[in-house]
Amino acid sequence: MQESISNEISKIESELASHSTIPVERNDVSDKYEVVLPYKPFASTEKWLAHRFSAWSAPKTWFATTLVVTFFGFGGPGKVIEWITQLMIGNLSGAMTTSAGTGAALVSSNIMIVMWMSFAIIITALVMMYIYLRHPTHVVLNQNGIALVWKRRSEWYRKSLNWKDLQRINIVWPPNKTSPQDSLLSFTPINGDPLQFKYGALPSIDSRQSLMDSIDRWAPHASRAPELVEMLSKPHTHGYTELWLQALSQPPKRERLTPLLEGAMLRSAQYEIVGRLGVGGQGTAYAAREVDNNDAVVLKEFILPVYVDVNVRRQSVEKMQNEAEILSKLNHNRIVKLIDFFIEDHRGYLVLERIDGHSLRQKVSESGRLTETEVRSLALQMCEMLEYLHGLEPPVVHRDFTPDNLILSKDGVLKLVDFNVAQQQESTSTCTVVGKHCFISPEQFRGKPTSQSDIYSMGATLYYLLTGEDPEPITCSHPKQRVEGLSDSIDELVAKTTALTVQKRYAKASEIRADLENA
Repeated sequence: MQESISNEISKIESELASHSTIPVERNDVSDKYEVVLPYKPFASTEKWLAHRFSAWSAPKTWFATTLVVTFFGFGGPGKVIEWITQLMIGNLSGAMTTSAGTGAALVSSNIMIVMWMSFAIIITALVMMYIYLRHPTHVVLNQNGIALVWKRRSEWYRKSLNWKDLQRINIVWPPNKTSPQDSLLSFTPINGDPLQFKYGALPSIDSRQSLMDSIDRWAPHASRAPELVEMLSKPHTHGYTELWLQALSQPPKRERLTPLLEGAMLRSAQYEIVGRLGVGGQGTAYAAREVDNNDAVVLKEFILPVYVDVNVRRQSVEKMQNEAEILSKLNHNRIVKLIDFFIEDHRGYLVLERIDGHSLRQKVSESGRLTETEVRSLALQMCEMLEYLHGLEPPVVHRDFTPDNLILSKDGVLKLVDFNVAQQQESTSTCTVVGKHCFISPEQFRGKPTSQSDIYSMGATLYYLLTGEDPEPITCSHPKQRVEGLSDSIDELVAKTTALTVQKRYAKASEIRADLENA
């Protein structure tokens, strides 16, 4: 199955690369290797239009044609001009009562309309030409440096930066912009102003990879923003831009206004709904199957707003994309695997592996609290998860490590799910408070989560498994106070994992593992 997924991903990448831009030019002139990248600042608009027209259907065509024919057939343009004329000479109608006076006013107003319309057309054309011409057409890289080139029929302007003067390459985010497509690649010299251009204006995967290769080849000395390699290198799956186009190109209404029913088909009959697993604040989780191979999967649904500002809609897509990006980079047998993701009918879907089992909360609800031996075994598996996540560069902080998101399969393997609020890197900025209050640490409650916040959540989860009750919020927990017969070692371990200050809490999951194995 993994082979088929890889093949499908390769096909998607090849298709996107072939349709997204002009091929990258690599010229050898006098033994000087040169890379010429097409710069397309309006690439997103071009893709959006192409996507819209590719989805144009026969009913839409007939409807639009009928409207145009009706408008012109019933004298629509004349009616509009007559209406404008009446507005412009309305104030004069009382003063000019003779037909000659009215006729003169009509002629004068018609001339005025033509003049104003011509003036508006000229101004609009000049503004559009200015916007178009102020952007470069190519990014050129060679052994001397990087340059922005204005070249239509012939080159008429060039802005260059020599590699030897380059100090750092940064990612600059314009105010109130959150999409990577709006970010700027900033090449900062030792002295002088930086050379900046829009990341989204390099619309193809190959263009970005060629830029990254050129930087590696000619500017290995320059320091770089940590996210630069990730943004410019070829992705493992189709990315945010394609999701955003899928969301924009759909008609402004939902075909289904109710949850999906058993037997419903999605993504051109690739997935069939088998049943509903649960309903959450973001949407519904469905049990489904891949029609081609009958493999069981889970479809996690995100409801996307329809009649809202485009920025609100973009944020919803980015939230789904964030979880998809994080999951696509994770590869551990105790973490749920991402198979695919797509948007359909204003709903986003993550296709995840199906785990044949129940959450730890369901297990405790049905069978009561667990024994200390069972909890110790599960705690070791939790340590594996957190050691892997926190050992990544940058670390991944789950922020919702709770009994609801820990699934125990029938063969005893514990798996972590739901990375909806996970952070891919630790940040010094304040974040939105997320997570279930009984399981979040004081620093996470203040909007400053770290890797140790997941350790606190793990301790709170152990308390729940040992007692069958949710812990008190923001409390150093002692399960032995609720359940007699528990060992001092497990009580001390839970207390240390839920310590209210990070200085007194376990610093790493490996320390918890060591105490569990030595007890």
